[in-house]
Amino acid sequence: MLSIDQLGQFDIEGYLLLSDLIPNDIIEHAEIAMWQTLGMEVDDPDSWDTVKRPFLTNFYIENMSNENRIELFGVTNPDLLACCTQAYRSILKQLAERSPTIPHCQSEEPDGVWAMNQFPIADEWRVPPPHLDGYSRDLRLDPGTFRVSSLTYLTDANSHQGTTVVFPKGPERIREFRRKNPNFSNHVRDIRTIFHKIDLGEPLEIVAKKGDVLFFHHLLPHTGSFNNGNTPRFAIRFMCLCFDCRPWQKRGEWNIWMP
Repeated sequence: MLSIDQLGQFDIEGYLLLSDLIPNDIIEHAEIAMWQTLGMEVDDPDSWDTVKRPFLTNFYIENMSNENRIELFGVTNPDLLACCTQAYRSILKQLAERSPTIPHCQSEEPDGVWAMNQFPIADEWRVPPPHLDGYSRDLRLDPGTFRVSSLTYLTDANSHQGTTVVFPKGPERIREFRRKNPNFSNHVRDIRTIFHKIDLGEPLEIVAKKGDVLFFHHLLPHTGSFNNGNTPRFAIRFMCLCFDCRPWQKRGEWNIWMP
């Protein structure tokens, strides 16, 4: 069970990083499954340039060459889905129950995986502008776009090596702005355009280990960062096929699992 302090941090700062939540043996198998899904060899950096889809698999690939980032949508490898453990779901439920009015998925478990893989890049370390999830869709801040989401790390995310960057002061400052400007747009994409006026506070680079899980809610401004290390950083979110999650559609029928 989460402590009162942990629940308070999640509400106010918008995130909670839990270490070693996923057992090491499950993470080890998941990392191997990710390499196999990508069709790459861990010891051969030359193989990291192109995804070689395994035979008889079907998922969507997005390659953001400017960030050297490869995302896979709708992967159903059981070793990756095994990261959705009972302990993980227990924590997720505790956090999700804090926002009962936000629409959510009725499925207890996800159907697939969204792989978010940041490969090494030679450019200077850079942090793209922050965003709230849902800014590219017609989603609303009230009652909220999702109760809780997460990022599960299959590899270490050391400083400047594909870390997630969050703005812990952001949720409260967004709330304060909306209290003072009740007539401002309720669209996620519109609030993002005025982040420079809100002053989200100082960014915080989340350094994580394999097996750690970063939980966050819909008002947390965040972004990814370049990977200046020499190995890829693998992380996953979960996806589903249900109608309730359809506004979060990413590719084809796959949607972000929103418990």
